[in-house]
Amino acid sequence: MVTPAVKTARKLHFWGVTPMTGKHSRARSVAMLTVLRDYLNLGDKEREITRILNSGAVKLDGEIVKERRAAVGFMDVINLVSLNQTYRIIYDTNGRLVAIPDAKHAGSKLVKVTGKKSEGKGKYVISFHDGQNIISEDSTITPNDVLLVSVPDKKIEQTLKLAPGAKVFMTGGSHVGETGTIKAVEVKKSSQANLVELEEGFSTTIDNVFVIGSQKFMFDLGRSGA
Repeated sequence: MVTPAVKTARKLHFWGVTPMTGKHSRARSVAMLTVLRDYLNLGDKEREITRILNSGAVKLDGEIVKERRAAVGFMDVINLVSLNQTYRIIYDTNGRLVAIPDAKHAGSKLVKVTGKKSEGKGKYVISFHDGQNIISEDSTITPNDVLLVSVPDKKIEQTLKLAPGAKVFMTGGSHVGETGTIKAVEVKKSSQANLVELEEGFSTTIDNVFVIGSQKFMFDLGRSGA
C-alpha cells in the first residue's frame, strides 16, 4: 500500500523561504517553514509557524529546532511533539522532496556514507550525505554504505552494504523515487562514476542509489517505489 505523500502546490506562497546552508545543500533541501506550513499545513502564516517553533514543539532528527530556515533534506525525521506525529522526508517520482508519515522509525534514520578518513589509533571519521559525521572504530564501513543510526545520538544500529541483492531507493536520475534490487555493480577504472545495474531492467550511477535493505533487514518507507 502506498502512503500518500504531502506535496507543496506550485506558488502556494509568493514569498518563499530559502533554507540555511548547513546539514544539506540549498539545492537539495527545503526550509523548515516550508515543511510545516506548506507540506503539513500547520498554519497559513509565517508567524504561526514561528510561534510553533519557538514553543519547542518541533524536533529535527531528535533535537528541538526553532530556526524557521533550518534546512530539511532527504531522510530527515521531523517529530511534532505536541501532536505525537512523525514524518520522514523522501523524494517522490518527480524528484521533489515530500513528507510521509513514519511512526515506525521515529527514533532512527538512514544515512549514506560519503567519506571516511583515519583519525588515528583505529578510529575513523565517517561523513554522511546530510553533512553530519561520527567517529567509529568499524574499519569495514566504506563509502556508499548506508547506516541505520539512532537519533539524536547517532549510534550505529545496522550497516547496509551496496552489494548485489540489496534493496535501494533512487535519489536521482530518471527513476528517482522508485525502489529496486541491485543485480550488479560495475566498477569503472576511469574517472567515470560506477554504474549499478538493477534487476528491474535499468542502470544508474552509484550516486543515485541509496541502500534501504538487505537480506536480513528492510527499512520500510511506508510506500512502494512505483
